[in-house]
Amino acid sequence: MIAASNSRIAERNMQSDTNWQDIYMMLRPIAKRIVYAYRIPTWRGQENDVAEDIIQETARKLFEYELKIERREVPPIHALLPLVRVIAYNYGKDLRRRDQRVVHIETADEEVEHFSSHNDEVSMEECATENAYYEMLFTEMAQEIVHFPCKQRQALLIDLATHMSFEQHPTPLQKAFLKVGIQLQEYRHLLPTTPEERNRYTSLLAHAYRRVSTLACAHTYVEHSENGAGTVALN
Repeated sequence: MIAASNSRIAERNMQSDTNWQDIYMMLRPIAKRIVYAYRIPTWRGQENDVAEDIIQETARKLFEYELKIERREVPPIHALLPLVRVIAYNYGKDLRRRDQRVVHIETADEEVEHFSSHNDEVSMEECATENAYYEMLFTEMAQEIVHFPCKQRQALLIDLATHMSFEQHPTPLQKAFLKVGIQLQEYRHLLPTTPEERNRYTSLLAHAYRRVSTLACAHTYVEHSENGAGTVALN
């Protein structure tokens, strides 16, 4: 399956504006940070293989998304790096859940159980600290976005909501918007349907993301992420 996906991606790279080599280079450090942050016992000595699995699956989902863009089923990607991080992080979480269940079922070794439990506690503490930091940044960002021109703000909120999942506990980004009175879930199914509406939406969204890129808190978020900080789920 992975080999077939790679073949299709390589073939498509010849006829697409998407530079998959650059995407793979972007993905590698992200995937390795995810693997080493989780410290799953069954991954010890296999870190490169697990990271490669995350890279391939993320690339496959990006490839499928690009095909949907061409079929006009979804809006264009205006911020590739955040989308890559979210896909990789979510797949890493899925692998973590699966392999933690394997450890629980297949071993009764107390030392290993203690190792796993201890590292889960460390990961949870790190995750809580990281989420608190991102929530502060996202709160600043939401306070700026709420003052964007109405149509640009709506296009941006629709795009964010479209790429999110909504579970029992809101993510830091969702919490930040709740603080300014915005329930992102309400924007979830508002994607335009006609070609004319989609073109107008795409233009507004591009303007909105350009505004976001000028915000000081957005620059801080990018710098923090690129300096090797952990990832946080936006979806």
